[in-house]
Amino acid sequence: MPSSPSTPAVDVNLFAYNAAATVFGAIESVLAQTWPNLSITLIDDGSTDGTLDIFQHYANRDPRIRLKRNRANGGAIANFQRALWLGDADFVMPKSADDMIAPDFVARLMDTLLAHPETAMCHAAGLVFTEGSDARHIYPSSHALHAVGRDPAARARHVMSRYTSSPSFWGIYRRSGVDRLAQIRFRAGWDHALLADLALHGEIRHIDDPLYFRRDGGKPVIKLARASTEQGTRGVSLDGMLADQRWRTPLITTAYAHLETFAAARLTEEARLTLMADAIAIFRARWLPALQREAAALRAYLPSLIAGLASADPLPTAWLAAHLTEAIRAVETILPEEDFTLSHMEIAALAGEAPRRQQAA
Repeated sequence: MPSSPSTPAVDVNLFAYNAAATVFGAIESVLAQTWPNLSITLIDDGSTDGTLDIFQHYANRDPRIRLKRNRANGGAIANFQRALWLGDADFVMPKSADDMIAPDFVARLMDTLLAHPETAMCHAAGLVFTEGSDARHIYPSSHALHAVGRDPAARARHVMSRYTSSPSFWGIYRRSGVDRLAQIRFRAGWDHALLADLALHGEIRHIDDPLYFRRDGGKPVIKLARASTEQGTRGVSLDGMLADQRWRTPLITTAYAHLETFAAARLTEEARLTLMADAIAIFRARWLPALQREAAALRAYLPSLIAGLASADPLPTAWLAAHLTEAIRAVETILPEEDFTLSHMEIAALAGEAPRRQQAA
C-alpha cells in the first residue's frame, strides 16, 4: 500500500559490528517490509570486516536509508541505546544485524500498536534458524509477553515473571514510552530491566505468529554477562583488579538490576519499595537453584580475588574492594540467607591497610 500522511512512520535503526557475513539478510528483510512508511538508519559500530562497505552500498541505492558510523566499537548496549534515540518518528524499531523478520512483521505489529494506543511495545513470536540447515524450532508461547491492564506494577510483575528470550525484546517501541525509560546500565540482564521499566509506562503486547527469525539461538548467560559490563563492551580485560565483578553472578545481577531500576521509577516511594520486594520474590521463584549456584561459585572464587588485595597499591585495592563489595551486596540482597560477613570484614581490613602499607614502604 502507498505511503500517506495517515500512515505513521517507523524508524528502523539497525546496528552492526563486523557482521558482513549476516547483515545482507537482515537488511533485505527490512527492505521487504509491506509497511510503506519506514526510515532506516544503518549504524556501523567501528567494523573492520567490510560491514561499512555493505552499508554504504545500500545507502547509495535507497533514499530511505541513512548511514551512521561510530569511529570506535562501543558494544551492543550503547548501540541499542542509540537505536532507541535515533530518528523522530512516533515508533522506533531497534534491529540486530543477524536476525531477520517476515515481510509483514512491521505491518502486523503496527496494526496492534495503532489499535491499542496504550501499548508501549509490541513483539512477535520467534523461531530459530541455523544457516545452511533446515533445523528450526519455535520459541514456546510461554515466552510471549502480554503485560496489559491499568496497573503499571502488575504489568512490570508480568514481565519479570515471563521474559525469557529475545524475540519478545526485538519489537516496535512507541517513542512516548521509550522517552520515559532510564538510561541503560551496563549490567547483565539489562534487557530484562528495560522491559520491566517500559511496562511501567505502557502495555506490552505480542503477535502469536512467528514473524521474527533468530539466527542460531541464544548465547551462554555468562558470555552475555561479560559482554554487558562496561569493560567487556570495550574489550578490556575482566580478569584484572579494575574489572566489574558482577559478571560472575549474571542471574543475581539481573535480579538486582531490577531493584536499581525500580528505585528510580516515577512512582511513590512505597510503590517503588513494593516493586523491589516483588522483584526479589519473583526471581527467587524463577531461578532459586541457579541463584544459589552463582552465590556458591562467587564464594569459592573470593579467596583468590581477595588475595589480590593483600599486596596491591591503594588505588587498585580500593577499586577491587568496591567492586567485590557491590557483587556481594547484590548476592545478600537477593539471597538474604547467604552470609558473607567474614568476607566483608576481610575486604574492609585489606582495603584499609593498603595505604598504610604503601606509606611504610
